[in-house]
Amino acid sequence: MGSMLRSDKMALCDIYLQPEAAFEILSQLGEVGCVQFLDMNPDVQAFQRNYITEVCRCAEMERKLRYVEAELLKDNIYVPDSVQEPKALQPNEMIAYENILEKWKNDITVMSENHTKLNKSYLELNEMLYVLSQIGPLLGDNDMRRDSKFPNLRGADILPGGHLIVMPGVVRRSKSYHFEMMLWRVSRGNIYYRQATEDKILKDPFTGMEIRKVAFLAVCQGEELSTRMEKIFSGFRVNSYPCPESAKERLEMISQLETRMSDLEEILSKSKYIRCKTLRTVGKQWQNGIVQVKKAKAIYHTMNLFSLDITKKCLIGQCWIPERDLMRVQDILVECSETIGTNVPSFISKTTFSMSPPTFNRTNKYTHGFQVLINAYGDSMYRELNPALYTIISFPFLFALMFGDMGHALILLSFSTWMVKNEEKFIAMKSRNEIWNIIFGGRYIILLMGMFSFFSGVVYNDCFGRSIVPMPSYWVNTFSSEALAKQSVLNLDPKGKTRNLYLLGVDPVWGVAKNNIIYENSIKMKFSIIVGVLHMIFGLNLSVVNHWYLNRRYLIVFQFIPEIVFLTCIFMWLVLLMFFKWFMYSGKISGKRGANCAPQILILFIDMFLWTKTKPVGANCDAYMFNKQELVQKILMIIAISCIPLLLLGTPVYLYCTNKKKTQKPDVKVSDFRRYQRRDSDEERKEPKKTSEKEHDSSSFGDLMIHQAVHTIEFVLSTISHTASYLRLWALSLAHVELSEMLWNMVLSKLALRDYSMFGAIKVFIIFSVWVMFTISILVVMEGLSAFLHTLRLHWVEFMSKFYIGGGYPFRPFSFENILTAETEKSKGEKGGATHDNSNNV
Repeated sequence: MGSMLRSDKMALCDIYLQPEAAFEILSQLGEVGCVQFLDMNPDVQAFQRNYITEVCRCAEMERKLRYVEAELLKDNIYVPDSVQEPKALQPNEMIAYENILEKWKNDITVMSENHTKLNKSYLELNEMLYVLSQIGPLLGDNDMRRDSKFPNLRGADILPGGHLIVMPGVVRRSKSYHFEMMLWRVSRGNIYYRQATEDKILKDPFTGMEIRKVAFLAVCQGEELSTRMEKIFSGFRVNSYPCPESAKERLEMISQLETRMSDLEEILSKSKYIRCKTLRTVGKQWQNGIVQVKKAKAIYHTMNLFSLDITKKCLIGQCWIPERDLMRVQDILVECSETIGTNVPSFISKTTFSMSPPTFNRTNKYTHGFQVLINAYGDSMYRELNPALYTIISFPFLFALMFGDMGHALILLSFSTWMVKNEEKFIAMKSRNEIWNIIFGGRYIILLMGMFSFFSGVVYNDCFGRSIVPMPSYWVNTFSSEALAKQSVLNLDPKGKTRNLYLLGVDPVWGVAKNNIIYENSIKMKFSIIVGVLHMIFGLNLSVVNHWYLNRRYLIVFQFIPEIVFLTCIFMWLVLLMFFKWFMYSGKISGKRGANCAPQILILFIDMFLWTKTKPVGANCDAYMFNKQELVQKILMIIAISCIPLLLLGTPVYLYCTNKKKTQKPDVKVSDFRRYQRRDSDEERKEPKKTSEKEHDSSSFGDLMIHQAVHTIEFVLSTISHTASYLRLWALSLAHVELSEMLWNMVLSKLALRDYSMFGAIKVFIIFSVWVMFTISILVVMEGLSAFLHTLRLHWVEFMSKFYIGGGYPFRPFSFENILTAETEKSKGEKGGATHDNSNNV
């Protein structure tokens, strides 16, 4: 599990690398991924850095590899994954690899240009053949001579005796209407225009996309009008082709075009074969090449974060390292220095720091999903208590309270078990589907949610909206057969004959009871309040651990104690009243302890706030559950109200007095010798001062009061609103049950199970498939997502606000795995900046 309780201890280290060994050391540190480097040259521009030339060379190689990738994707060439991830491209290999990439690029570019030219020629021939075959019926057997009248061109308003110009061509179908309207407006209706009856789907030689075009015939009179028409052709990017004058010549040209197209198709086939063969050879080495170049580029980016000493023989940098990994990093430095044989070994040394370190929580495949949920709200401060440890249990538990159904839980369990069982195969696939990656990343969350939901379904006795009877019910039928036949509704009295208590949860008899909703409302509403109050009290208790560990112990007295007392005196008392009512009143007895005399808890709670006396439910009943209850409630209200001034004034007054003493404390003169002695012994053990403490030290009393007043008002009001917010556990659980019952009764039971004919046996299969579709899509997916989001809100707001600050920043180590993963997840347009972004964050 790693350090899930709180983040790892971090050490700020100075690192000294020899230039000849720096590349190899950073290469191994990138494979390990446990060092976050700081920029030692924040004021130096990117183009002025020491290794900008190498970065540019790597960027150029990456650009060429991206070009090759685009060509591979264009022809759907399979790129196999690397069997073993290669190391970074070494500096002495860069020139040879640049030459190889340049040769690949030139060869592929020449083949692509030739292939495009051939495709363009084939497109022109295909369009010409299409035009000639379509305009033939329009021209008929006429010969296009100077004195031709074209008797078949019906509807043409062309004066006889003029010079006719025939211009056939093809235009895109999406532009054909606008093209025709433009010709009509320019010529004022003096152009004879006809389109073919059938469209032609062609292939763009540059993009490979399919385009739909239509052939047309345009006949005009005079050179001036033909010039205008040519300009319109150019504006609409219309391809026009010459048309033979006689019908015989048109038939001969069609025959020649078919022959040329046949020869060109054979040439295109051989050209594509040679191109694909070359691309397959390149594709086998592409994956290794892109990984090597990315790693080399990231290394040089990181080397730019270092500063050179005066002699330019040592790279000096700073980095954050988890203390557990210090020996591991030191071993890498020693091993690389010995392997390369440098005169001066590379080394690291711990140094003092005043800045806040980054937050690093170690996770594994089980806890990673829960940690992501917490980090989505905000990264914890350094060494702050990590809520993800407790979320592993509380999150699926609260989800299960809203999603309690054995049948639906089994669907979640089956789906999550399938993902867990095949996780290695799915990880190796490296899917780019964002939705699938989110679901697969939370597979263990779904698994636990399914387990807890199955348990809550057993407690609720709910399976696809129906109750099951695993053991005898508490209620006993005391009616005769005649009474059962006469009445549709029977009243069961708890004072009558009954069996032993039903121990597995809700009694199955309540599933067919008319007052089932009233019973479930009462139970689930009270249970949601109990769970909510206990959850908030647990969150407040966790704040004590933070205050004690982070040396803010004054907050235990002035903040935690008044908050926990306020919450306990009001809402924990409400929880106790529920238990008092359950244990002190029963339906099997009569008198003042009977069910009819049980006071309403809501009325007791309201009267407690209004400071009024509660009236009894009946004439022979007591208003309160026990003697002196009214006095106890008044004392609790007095204690709760008295906690507000302590919460409001305690922290500001204490901080003001403490800061005043610090400013009045005289400075103690320390000799240079003593200061030198204390530098290594005392200051290194000194904990860094938190940012919040610095702000409190420099804040005035008015600022402290305003800050604490906001916190006090927020806590008092949120105590009520947060308790009410946990009622969503009751509301969503009730809605889930009602939807399940409605779907069962309205679809499966009403449409299929009540038909006892021969056709009913066939209807069962059809209606059952419809019921399964609605069950999975609505009750499992949509209701499950709704319960998930409500559970997430209860943790982020109601639970974590009691102890979690979340004002830190994450630990971003220099890691090849993170760089390559981030690069894979980005779209093609964003791929170029992934390595740069990750390198700047290290």
